[in-house]
Amino acid sequence: MSSDDVLPVVDEYVAEIAEWLKSTDFNGLPESSEPVVLPPPDAPVTVVRPVRLPFEIDAAVKALAAQRGVTMSSLIRDWVMTGLAQTGQAPDPVTELRRGLDTARQALDSLTARIDATGAYRNAA
Repeated sequence: MSSDDVLPVVDEYVAEIAEWLKSTDFNGLPESSEPVVLPPPDAPVTVVRPVRLPFEIDAAVKALAAQRGVTMSSLIRDWVMTGLAQTGQAPDPVTELRRGLDTARQALDSLTARIDATGAYRNAA
């Protein structure tokens, strides 16, 4: 079966949904008490990409992220960006700068959390 054979079925389904949306009254739905806060127009768009890892690899990534004071997501994102840069596919410089600043802020927060009430630095180990 080619993808062209499936298109009429998909078109019919989309048409049915469109008709349902036109005929459905959404006025009875409750209003949200909290306003929806959207990111600024120039904010980078991110997507969630689930990845299955063996348990041992996940544990190693988690330990390394904790050691560096960053999230697992941030560490994996850095690895992906590094891999792309090595293949010659450089990321958007503004997005890269924001990511770098975010990583620096997380590291600063981690270090600041290690200072006790007397102002002495305590080792994470």
